[in-house]
Parts: sequence; structure tokens; C-alpha cells
Amino acid sequence: MYRAVLFDLDGTLTPVASVWEHIHRTLGLWEAEARRHQEEFEAGGIDYEEFCRRDAAHWKGMRVAALRAIADRIPYRPGVREAIGEARGRGAVVGVISTGLTLLADRVHRELGLAFTIANRLVARGGILTGDVQVNVRHARKDEAVDLFCGQFGIDRREVVSVGDSDGDISMFQRTGWSVACLPASDRARAAASEVHDSGSILDLVRSLPLGSERPGVRA
Repeated sequence: MYRAVLFDLDGTLTPVASVWEHIHRTLGLWEAEARRHQEEFEAGGIDYEEFCRRDAAHWKGMRVAALRAIADRIPYRPGVREAIGEARGRGAVVGVISTGLTLLADRVHRELGLAFTIANRLVARGGILTGDVQVNVRHARKDEAVDLFCGQFGIDRREVVSVGDSDGDISMFQRTGWSVACLPASDRARAAASEVHDSGSILDLVRSLPLGSERPGVRA
């Protein structure tokens, strides 16, 4: 039986593809500087840790509360609250694995009553950002976080369903027993998943999953 569901956050549970980029755009920093860092990372010029460090450095000296207020305005996709309740009601352990920021993920964890959440954390002292970042989830290495989750809850990785939308979720897809590309942002993500969810709400997606007493692979 599938005993757990692990969701990506940015672009999956929310319509915002990247909380990092969303904050940069809101602050007017994207076109001037931050876009260049992303392009350099995508071209292989810098590694993921350096990419995150450069992004975080733009916010040095800002108040955490100011960035959290931006993240707090990011909405959920339709049906997310009901979907998490549905999964939990059917006995699944539900979590989030995100290369985004705890600024958003902590709120989602609290509001949705998640059992597990991991994301990258901006470092702050006295409520002021230092410009440093603690990278807890690396790009294309979400499989490591899957293993962390399974070890913490005593769940075999083959009993886990993963849900994501991008290339960064492929390692999570490959590590879990079943995977769903939800409104996939790339052909690679679409091809890597066990199934594709192209329409409807997150609730529709969860209702179709073989959770609880259903046998894996059987559709309700």
C-alpha cells in the first residue's frame, strides 16, 4: 500500500514556480541581477550552493518579516487544502520537499498540518538577514530528502507517492514507488513520472491515488 505522499511546493501546491524568483521580482531585483545568476547556474557556470548564496546575498540587511510578508501572499492552487485533508483522512503521511524557502514552507506546514517539511533556510540574526543560506535540499537531489523522510517515519520508499512539476522533481520521482507530474513544466518531468495530471484540481489528483486500503496500481 502507498502510505505517504510527498509534494513539491513551488509550482505544484502553489501557482508560483519559484518563491526565490517571486521575491526578487516583487523587490525589483530580478531583471537587474538575479536573472543572471539563474542563467549562469543553468549554463553550468556555478553550482547550486553558489547559486543560492548569490540569491540570498541580495537580501542581506533586509528584515525577515518583509520577505515573509511577500511569501505570505502566495496562494495555493485550487483544492490543495481539501486534498491534504483527503490524503490524511485515508491514512497517508503527507509532507513537502522543496528547493524553495522556509519563508513559505513553514507557513504551508502549519496551515496544512503536514507531518514533514524540508526547504532551504535564509540565515538571520535578530530578525535581519545575513545574506547567507542553509541549503537543505539541493537541485535535482530531492531523492536525498525522500530517504530522510523514509528514515524518520519508518516508511519504505516504495510505499511513497511523489508529486511535482519540474526537472528538479525527477530524482524524487525516481526514488518513490509512484509519481505524478502535476501540470508538468517540461517534457522531461512529464516523461519521468508514473502518471501525468494535466487538468482539474489537486483534490482530483489525490482522489485518484491508490492510498489507504487500496492496492497499488488500482484506480478508484
